[in-house]
Amino acid sequence: MKLNIWKSFKKKPNNGTTLTSLADLLQGRECGTAVRWGHLEMVPLFGSACAAGTFAPPESALRLTKVTHYGEMVLENQSQLPTIVPLHLGYFQNAAQNHAMCVSALIEAGKSKEFKDACCIQASQGGYIHEADERFIILPQPLRDKAFALRGKQDYSKLWGDISTFNNHLGLKQRGHLDELKRAHQPELLRTVYHLEPYPEQTGALFLCNNTLMGIELAPNIAFWNELHTPLVMYCYAPLRLLNDVIGIQPWVGESLPIENLSGLDDLQSRWTKLGARRQKRINELTDKLQALPILSKQLEQQQDKNQLHSLETDDFVGQMVLQKNKLAYVSLSRKGERGMRKGKRG
Repeated sequence: MKLNIWKSFKKKPNNGTTLTSLADLLQGRECGTAVRWGHLEMVPLFGSACAAGTFAPPESALRLTKVTHYGEMVLENQSQLPTIVPLHLGYFQNAAQNHAMCVSALIEAGKSKEFKDACCIQASQGGYIHEADERFIILPQPLRDKAFALRGKQDYSKLWGDISTFNNHLGLKQRGHLDELKRAHQPELLRTVYHLEPYPEQTGALFLCNNTLMGIELAPNIAFWNELHTPLVMYCYAPLRLLNDVIGIQPWVGESLPIENLSGLDDLQSRWTKLGARRQKRINELTDKLQALPILSKQLEQQQDKNQLHSLETDDFVGQMVLQKNKLAYVSLSRKGERGMRKGKRG
């Protein structure tokens, strides 16, 4: 159900060269009512310039068919449609060396693509993944800018140091095993997914931690987002809550519902409506500020027919996007550094 307090981002003529700020990435999308769980907040986005059925959903389409050598992955698109490999996709598997991507990619229908700059995310674990069709993960947000900076570098152990630091910040064993996160915090990761469930017809989201924008995620269609939502929330953004808890930072409270001196149900309804308007005003102000964040660089990484994969960078964000016939189809941008753990009050 679409509410009239939602903000619509005005459509502009877009040929891929008119993208000058982060706000331009949201052209044609609608911003919905935010939902918050602890330190983490999700602002749902709706709409897309791409028609349904232009890209296959990633979980249904993609298979990790084999790891040829440590740090080298082969992904197959088993769909009859082209698909987009989500940025920083990875796989966990028992008794095999877990791997993750440093980049996004375009794969044609029925085709395979080998990536020689992937990274092992489980130090000193022997065995190759031969085939994986279980759900994929997305690297935790604090690791994404590190992994992106290592794209093109063929070194399977290149992310172990950053994973070790990440684990240490969580109070886990200080080693390059990302599955330490899953083993120690699986219930809490799942709980975050339950609290930040996708909205009907959702096609993207803004993710905030302690009222700081940490990521912009856009999918080409509803079906694509439905399969991308859970790995993004569970593995990419939920760890931000855990890190803040370990550090001792209390969640940003934001707007709350005053319940003192209520005169009845009509009064409660009025206060609830006003609360929703205040919350939406804050989100609108946040998205307006994106206009002041210029895109500093845009580099073409892959061309597939009329689909293009670009790398993007601003002062504070880095990631990739896909243009489909010069229309924005996919965006994944992540804040650099660990700013989301520097706001709020310590307990």
